Amino acid sequence: MNGVNHSSLWLLCLTLLAGSVWAAPDAPAGTRPQSESLLTELAQLENGFQPHGEFQARVQALSRQIDATNPLYGRLVSLQCWALPAENTSDYSAAITFASQQLQQARARQDGLAEIALLNCRGWHSQLLGEMAHARRDYDASFTLAEAAGAQRLMADALSYRGNMQAYQGQLAAGLKDQLIAHDIYERLGLEAWRLHQLGEIANTYRRMGVFDRALEYFQELERAYQQQGDEENLNDIRSQLGILYSDTGRHTEALALFEEAAHYFKRNGWGMDEAWALTEVAHSQLKLGRVDEALVNLQQAETLLSRKQETDTATLGQWRLVMGLAEEAHGRLNRALYFLAVAEPIFIQEHNQRFLATIYRVQARILEKQGQANAALASLKRYVAIWEELERDLGAQRSIQMRFEFDLARKEVENENLKTHQALQAQLLDQLQERRYWQTLVTILVLLLLGAVVLYQLSRSRKMRRLAMTDELTGIHNRRQIQAEAKTMLQQAKSLEQPLSLLIIDIDHFKQINDGWGHQAGDRVLIAVASSISGSLRSLDRVGRNGGEEFLALLPDTLLAEAVEVAERVRQQVEELKVTELPAEHPVRVSIGCAQLREGESLSELIHRADEAMYSAKRAGRNRVCRAE
Repeated sequence: MNGVNHSSLWLLCLTLLAGSVWAAPDAPAGTRPQSESLLTELAQLENGFQPHGEFQARVQALSRQIDATNPLYGRLVSLQCWALPAENTSDYSAAITFASQQLQQARARQDGLAEIALLNCRGWHSQLLGEMAHARRDYDASFTLAEAAGAQRLMADALSYRGNMQAYQGQLAAGLKDQLIAHDIYERLGLEAWRLHQLGEIANTYRRMGVFDRALEYFQELERAYQQQGDEENLNDIRSQLGILYSDTGRHTEALALFEEAAHYFKRNGWGMDEAWALTEVAHSQLKLGRVDEALVNLQQAETLLSRKQETDTATLGQWRLVMGLAEEAHGRLNRALYFLAVAEPIFIQEHNQRFLATIYRVQARILEKQGQANAALASLKRYVAIWEELERDLGAQRSIQMRFEFDLARKEVENENLKTHQALQAQLLDQLQERRYWQTLVTILVLLLLGAVVLYQLSRSRKMRRLAMTDELTGIHNRRQIQAEAKTMLQQAKSLEQPLSLLIIDIDHFKQINDGWGHQAGDRVLIAVASSISGSLRSLDRVGRNGGEEFLALLPDTLLAEAVEVAERVRQQVEELKVTELPAEHPVRVSIGCAQLREGESLSELIHRADEAMYSAKRAGRNRVCRAE
């Protein structure tokens, strides 16, 4: 599950956006003598971290000193927008109305910086309200105006919020791109607090992408930084995100401890909505650990907090309904489970949150199947598959951006080291002759070039050897050793993430007759054509390898047996349509396929054996067909 630490995130966003408007410029010409103290107060409010109550009181005090004729009025209005309450939908709507009114006035007085800041404020509250399209328009407009004005800080803020929203919706590639650019701007401007905040958002996106090692590294770096600073609020937020990461990676006991700690922190501070979110995550971890009754108790406590006011935060409410549906399913109350999933669905549709919608449809399909409603279960399963196929299409771009960011970080480190080396050499060579310096520099460059050439050669040779070791020479796909290694890795991931795993054993029918009748060259062409056909029928995250002779092994992660059978049938039909020039038309290529899904506690060899038995069942039944292992 992916939650939102509402109060701490709101306060950090408030200070981030408020602090981004103006970087404490010199007092404008013609301002009154008291402007110096006003500038100091504005800078503190824009760049500092204050509790919301204190922040509101100080902004209200400023509003009595700055009127609409004051050159500082635009900065005050931006602070006023962020000082508004933001606990429920009425608050969000009121903030949007305020920002819209002030935007008209800012445009009338041609206050471009205030316009940019107010667009961000309105976009943020629209996002809280679930109006993602409106939020996106405001963020886009804010970035365009900031870019035209050359306002680097405001550009970073607009990119940060747009990127964070996109990542939350599941648009990970686009979101990560904006987040990385914002991080680079904050770092270049020396804004360490905002750089750390953005690094946390980047870590969260890596988590959503499944790059757990990198996400964990960043979260732990941030945890150390906030511990050193004594920043309890941000430390709690990072630990909450760590809890979500642990939950995603199957470390539910550790996740539970962090969520319980977060719930106590929010309760201690009187932040009911955040406490409800934390209790919902506590319940979700308890469900993963099989502690259903305890989970229901925490969900009831969260429900009490959510119902204290007539209106509540829709994102937290949607997440609570989803977890409640899971709890009711675990308790065997399937109709109630379907009800809670149904009332959660519209919230995530409005937010365009594809990841949560995929979870809802997957669970619905599972429950409907238990109830014997095959058609309804199939419809939910198809919605689930459609969403995940859409998300998977973005996976390549996500990985590309990840690699680019890591390359940029490595490049910066190398550049910094080169700079330090250059400065040290320069200090040592000051007293030497120009000619000696010239030759030493030339020799150094030549050595570096030579070493670079050697390194590139070794890397190229190493990559080639590694590729040869993992690839079947004839077909170009994984060889037996590599596909077996991939299978072990996928099996461990499926068990740790509690996800399904299916595999296919694919064997070419009457292959010996092909070799005997038309020669081994024809047999080789058939193997190549079949391998290519299988690869083209699978998803990017699936794997296929030659398991030996005319037999192939295909791995289908996060795939149920029924889905695997559909994939196998598609493979069989594709192979049946192959035209191999070495074979006459009356001797087409056919395959028999066995399908099996991983059972609880089952080893890899046992899973492969069941699939193999299913394949032989297909052979005995007349070949050119698909059989599933029961």
